Amino acid sequence: MKTEARSEKGSNLIGVERTARILTAVAEADSGNLTEIGRRTGLNEATALRYLNSLASLGYVERFNSAQYRLGWEMFRLGQRAFSGQVPSEAIRPTMESLVREFNETVNFAVNKDRKVLILEVVEGRRAVKKVSDVGQSDPWHASALGKALLASMPDSVWRDIVASSGLPELTPHTITSMKKMAAEIKDIRAQGFAVDREEAAEELTCVAAAVPSTGGEPSRYALSISFLTHRLTPENLEHAGAQVTAGAAEIARKLS
Repeated sequence: MKTEARSEKGSNLIGVERTARILTAVAEADSGNLTEIGRRTGLNEATALRYLNSLASLGYVERFNSAQYRLGWEMFRLGQRAFSGQVPSEAIRPTMESLVREFNETVNFAVNKDRKVLILEVVEGRRAVKKVSDVGQSDPWHASALGKALLASMPDSVWRDIVASSGLPELTPHTITSMKKMAAEIKDIRAQGFAVDREEAAEELTCVAAAVPSTGGEPSRYALSISFLTHRLTPENLEHAGAQVTAGAAEIARKLS
């Protein structure tokens, strides 16, 4: 009996692991077919299909175009509930919406979670051409305004350790790829109070971000940013955006405290 119980427990854990791998594969593929999902998970197609069918029946996965899969609305609902448990929406949405009204550009709110820069909330502008972020998206520490704003709030030993672990890959010709230049960038961010991504993560995209001040001098957990197509941002507008996103981050900090 004990052997059977251990076997059942092991089987259940395998099922949980496979379910997680399937969901991760569907998310990373954005919209993948059975062959691609099987390849990403290391499962044969028959096994992958069995899990996909079960997840689809529960609303966690959606099948479309007869042979492709994407995350279902149940995942979105759970994600929204997870977010609401992290930060009260009423503490951040009004500030984000105010910035969108002023600049008519995408505004993002991110968290330092498990040493990753994760997007928690996005409010988009009304322009036809805009920068689009996804909730749950991970931004690079060294090349995003959000990441650099959070790094600048940390002691030097901490941000250096994070950057050393995550690396400094060149994402565009403008990406900072040396620790020496990153140290100079952190110094500038601390002096001016906000961070700027000058087409470092993606070409034609300039972002301005500020860390949400924390209590007791601890490193900031959250950051706020505005994303501009570069040609829509003059030097004067950049300074103004920096001042406004810094004020917005301070406003959110007051609400969270």
